[in-house]
Amino acid sequence: MLAAILSFLTLLFSWTIAYLLAVPVTFLVHSSGLINFPVVRVFKPIAGNVRVRGLQKFLFAVFLVGLMLALSILLDTEPALLVLTGYFQSFMNFDLTQTLMSGLLSNLMLALGIFVIHQAILFTNELFPRLHIILQGWRHTRFHVIKFKSMELVTPDQITDFLLSLSRYVQIGLNLVLLVTGLTYTLSFFPGTQGLASGIVESLYGIFHGFGTTLLGFLPNLITLIFILIATRYTLKLLRFFYEGVQNDRIKIFGLHKDLAEPTYQLLRFLVLALALVAAYPYLPGSNSPVFRGITIFAGFLLSLGSTALVTNIVSGVVLTYTRGLRIGDRVKIGTTTGDVVERTMLVTRIRTIKNVVVSIPNSMVLNNEIVNYSALTARDGLILNTTVTIGYDVPWRKVYDLLIRSALATRDIQQTPKPFVLQTSLDDYYVSYELNAYTSEPKRMALIYSELHQNIQDHFNRADVEIMSPAYTAYREGNKSTVVA
Repeated sequence: MLAAILSFLTLLFSWTIAYLLAVPVTFLVHSSGLINFPVVRVFKPIAGNVRVRGLQKFLFAVFLVGLMLALSILLDTEPALLVLTGYFQSFMNFDLTQTLMSGLLSNLMLALGIFVIHQAILFTNELFPRLHIILQGWRHTRFHVIKFKSMELVTPDQITDFLLSLSRYVQIGLNLVLLVTGLTYTLSFFPGTQGLASGIVESLYGIFHGFGTTLLGFLPNLITLIFILIATRYTLKLLRFFYEGVQNDRIKIFGLHKDLAEPTYQLLRFLVLALALVAAYPYLPGSNSPVFRGITIFAGFLLSLGSTALVTNIVSGVVLTYTRGLRIGDRVKIGTTTGDVVERTMLVTRIRTIKNVVVSIPNSMVLNNEIVNYSALTARDGLILNTTVTIGYDVPWRKVYDLLIRSALATRDIQQTPKPFVLQTSLDDYYVSYELNAYTSEPKRMALIYSELHQNIQDHFNRADVEIMSPAYTAYREGNKSTVVA
């Protein structure tokens, strides 16, 4: 308890002596013009501000020297003598000349070190707020959105907030390093605290030595990771070069159609990235640790739960891509669903029906069903729409042909050439089946074309006084004779 009280009183008395020494010395220096003359000559526009700051720093430096000197004198005095004679009497009775000669250089070095660390902390606390202002100004000027296709991955606000947070952590870290350095530096000048300073230095050395040893041990793996990263990057650039060449018709690859360039590029890009990840995994720090192994096992378990359906749909998607059974925008019929293909992914195919309903069909189901593509040959040959009517034998077939063809030609989006044609598909007991076939280049309007075609058929047949029906005849046997052979 007595030691703690003496320590506090020693620090308080040293602080008082240093302040009483620093104020008059600073006043004398200021009065003599030693600070004013160079300040006014060098910093003419802002001489007043620089003079004030210079005086403050000079005062702080003199105060530190006085504090260190007073502490050295009092700490070299016996505690019993301090109790008996008091601080002021012990200070006055001390051999000041001997202390000044033996400890002046040490005190000046200590004061200079504390002064430099103090100025470094002030500089750090002034630098980072200015850096924050610069980053805020770059928020919407130099930082741009990072996109992958149409998806925004990183926005300018996110980049700015990340850099601001990072700079704040760096500022806190620098201040902590400077404070620990100053504390260790100060403790090393006093015999009673040199052991504590040595302990702090040894602890910090152990931390940094361990970090450095780990870093040096990781250096070969780091070189390997950098090599994998560079190889992956230039492989992706090469794939991009070939992809753009095929898209722009500058490069011709046998068997690779232009519409397959995009999915082929994405598939190869995924394989390259997956291969790079597998190759780099053993060289990652901590890859052999129990934590990494546990994460790997857990991820494998989750993947195994849904891997069967997932892999089946992915493989089916790849097969559909390279069989070219359907493309975006095609009018298709898959199972009982008819509509336009609006999206194709590795897992599902989405179709918008004529009722404006989007149906998502797993790729495995698409592959297992027949695909009727109404748009595949439309651009070259046109799509043939057909409808069937049944007319009795009492109407001449040539008249039926003429009425059906005229009905087709009167329908919008039915091509004049090739000309519509009629087929007699069956000769039934009481009627003939006539199938009308007409060409169109608008498969997406198929339902509307069919509706208008049926309207025109009714109008033309009604005007020609021809009934559209399937007649049936009933015969009565005279005498109701049996046909059974006796």
